[in-house]
Amino acid sequence: MVPLLRVLNKIIDAVGWICIIAMLLMMCNVFIDVFVRYIVVDVFKHLDMYLFYDKYLHWLGGIGMQELEWHWFSIMFLMGLGYTLKENGHVRVDVFYDAFERRRQAWINIIGAIVFTIPFCLLVIFGDPAGDDVQGSIAFFKNSWESEESTGDPGSLPRLWPIKLVLPIAFSIVILSAVAVILKEALILRGYSEEEIK
Repeated sequence: MVPLLRVLNKIIDAVGWICIIAMLLMMCNVFIDVFVRYIVVDVFKHLDMYLFYDKYLHWLGGIGMQELEWHWFSIMFLMGLGYTLKENGHVRVDVFYDAFERRRQAWINIIGAIVFTIPFCLLVIFGDPAGDDVQGSIAFFKNSWESEESTGDPGSLPRLWPIKLVLPIAFSIVILSAVAVILKEALILRGYSEEEIK
């Protein structure tokens, strides 16, 4: 179990790096967008070259750049869910949990992962198994792919399916993290120390 846990942890840590890269790209995107809209555009207007900007450089401060901002944020947030679960960083009500001994905490974490986390993620990914009442994120992505969905705004990004693909991927990573939590807590119950299973 320890080798499998270490492999899962490496995969989830790689996802953490994806979140960092998405955050840095989002920061650069916001900087460029704001710089272009509030400085570059004014310079081109002042030099009476706005038509040149509007013809060749409008995309730098346009709707597409603004859409990219929330795409990077979505990637950072959604992909970070699994990493945060692995690092035990999600908010929880610790009034009782902190007072429990480590073995009881392990049981709570295992039960929480099996009863709540994994079923919820499966619901988000696949939807309602009993009918068509709730579509999962795979169907959400598939509809966007097949219809070549876009926002339709002038200057917007050409397709929305790439960001919709992040949903099933992100919740699959949360499932991997939940399995890593279950394995880690099972090893704690078998007498391993935290240091032995890192």
